[in-house]
Amino acid sequence: MNVHRITSIVKSISNINSNNFFDEICISLSSAIDADFVFIATIDETKKNATSISVANRGRKVDNFTYGLEFTPCAEVSNGSNCTHSCNVQDLYPDDQLLVDMDINGYVGVPLNTSKGEANAILVALFTEEISKVQEVEALFLLFSGLIEKELHKSSYLQTIEFSNSIIENTHEAIMVCDKNKYITYVNPSFTQMTGYTQIDLQGKTPKTLSSGKQSKSFYQAMWSGINNKGHWQGEIWNKRKDGNEYLEWLSITAIIDENNELTHYTAFFTDITEQHVAKEKRKFQDSYDDLTKAANKKTLFTFIERSIIQYENQIECNTPAALLVIDIDLFKKFNSLYSHSFGDEVLIQVANRLQSIIRSSDIVARTSGDNFALFVNHLINQDSIVHFIDEVTHEFIKPFVINDINVKITLSIGIAYFRRDAQDVHRLFEKAEQAMFAAKDNGRNSFEFYSQLLSDKANKEEQLKLSLESAIENDEFSVVYQPIVSLKNQSVTKFEALIRWNKSGSWVSPVEFIPTAEKFGLISQIGDLVLNKACMELINLKKMGFTDIIINVNRSIYEFSSGADDTSWLDTIKKYNLSPESICFELTESALAPENDKCITILNELQSAGCTIALDDFGTGYSSLNYLRRFPIDTLKIDRGFISEMTKVDGDVVLVSAIISMANALGISVVAEGVELKKEVDILVLLGCDYIQGYYFSKPLLPELLPQYLSDFQYA
Repeated sequence: MNVHRITSIVKSISNINSNNFFDEICISLSSAIDADFVFIATIDETKKNATSISVANRGRKVDNFTYGLEFTPCAEVSNGSNCTHSCNVQDLYPDDQLLVDMDINGYVGVPLNTSKGEANAILVALFTEEISKVQEVEALFLLFSGLIEKELHKSSYLQTIEFSNSIIENTHEAIMVCDKNKYITYVNPSFTQMTGYTQIDLQGKTPKTLSSGKQSKSFYQAMWSGINNKGHWQGEIWNKRKDGNEYLEWLSITAIIDENNELTHYTAFFTDITEQHVAKEKRKFQDSYDDLTKAANKKTLFTFIERSIIQYENQIECNTPAALLVIDIDLFKKFNSLYSHSFGDEVLIQVANRLQSIIRSSDIVARTSGDNFALFVNHLINQDSIVHFIDEVTHEFIKPFVINDINVKITLSIGIAYFRRDAQDVHRLFEKAEQAMFAAKDNGRNSFEFYSQLLSDKANKEEQLKLSLESAIENDEFSVVYQPIVSLKNQSVTKFEALIRWNKSGSWVSPVEFIPTAEKFGLISQIGDLVLNKACMELINLKKMGFTDIIINVNRSIYEFSSGADDTSWLDTIKKYNLSPESICFELTESALAPENDKCITILNELQSAGCTIALDDFGTGYSSLNYLRRFPIDTLKIDRGFISEMTKVDGDVVLVSAIISMANALGISVVAEGVELKKEVDILVLLGCDYIQGYYFSKPLLPELLPQYLSDFQYA
């Protein structure tokens, strides 16, 4: 072997910087063996491609390249074999285009192995001429391949270290390293970002610097016991940032030992889970409490009552140990209508706070639905004690509420049911207290009612009526009759009021009985739609017979507005029958004028704009305020029959009817007198300037098939 060549290579690489080792070794080798090209290339995991990390051409560095290994001598080298061809290498590998392009004649290649003996790189020399001393070249390659392998191992290790450091420095997880004496030796940037502490801040300090003081001594004893015995511990822990704010972290600590099984370090990885903890606690709170008022929710109320019931199980002689109060805020909707929903929310908050201030620690306040609350009162002595408690509630609510500088008076309807006497389980107890609350509302609100068997019978009867109504709607058991409305000016029938009738298994059920139940259970919209459809069909029949100017009044409930009904659905029904909206007048009771029903105004305006007329039924029995009347789009007032029947008996009622007619005329509103039965009543109404008369004086409600004949035969006289 040429010692001079070896000496020159050793001399040339003796001062090589590790940053350009591969370039220098390739250049030195190419000069020593007089090769046209020398390169070092890494092999990919599939053994299909080689990518050079350094290429030397006649003593100078050239650009790197990627080389397909299939059908090349380098493929043999990549599989761990030396490959040497002193000449004619192109003939041996005709599909290796690179050999052709570079005009290569001689080839020497040796594998470069990992520490496990697997070839992951190759060292190759290419010659354009025949290699004269091929064994010497191969010997030199083998001699220096070990040095190159070590440098490749070093480079790979440094890359791994650099990659690991990059991960540690850039990870979102905070990392802290302590020595075996628990002094902090390293923290990563995420640690500093999370806690506010830098490595300089923590120099010579232990993790106790971060302690929040929330964990007990036994907590830390258990934690270090786990680390010492198992080498690892993880869990939740409260710590404190540099600015003093506490945070919850998920912490993982590992003890690091060396090859001699000696402890050298502790590493701690943690993430800030404060937000997740807050969200979890919020979900937990929302699962048990009302988010708006912070009172318990219905689920928590029931759980509380069930636990209380367990406590009373052995107290056999105690007949009334506890009572449930179900509370409804009277006319709550008016707060949302008159002011805003945020105002209504504040009402609920203040009501909850005031109820909370009354109860004892053994009791509970819950918000069970929109404007409903419940109080469960424990350890009562007798019935008088619950009456005394209700007096406390009533007295507390005498004081006005001040919300946004507005004084509002709030009253409650309260239903009471006793545990044991009225019900033995929580669900029936609530159900019966709720029945009593509805009874208190029916009694005129701002009152309380105890549950009784009479209420239960009424509720059961109402439930049966509801089921029968649902069946009647589904099976179309309702019919409609029509009562004439006579124009005093034209002395003719210009309108009819459509009145619903229900024949239930051969017996007639009064609308006075079933309409309130339909309103209470949300069935009224279906009934209203049924009447409107039948009225439209009757109008078509009348028009076919030549009665083209008839208007039919259809009653709609104020409860339909809160159930989601809108003007378009009613107008769509009218248009479905190719009728003009002018053919229908919608009648609403005077309760529509109540302030909490302001949202009706928009819908009524749209109905009126489309051509329908609006009549106000039973005027004078409720909200007969001129201020309310002016705010609503009303075309017709219908004076309640109670005033009409008393006109001939009480002089004051004549004056009242006269005032209503005069007021309506001043507002451009027509007037219908209802329940007219006597000639004397007709004469008075004519003198007072009433526009229309409806009542038995002219006709009872008529079956649909009788309308054409009635209209043909009608004579005012």
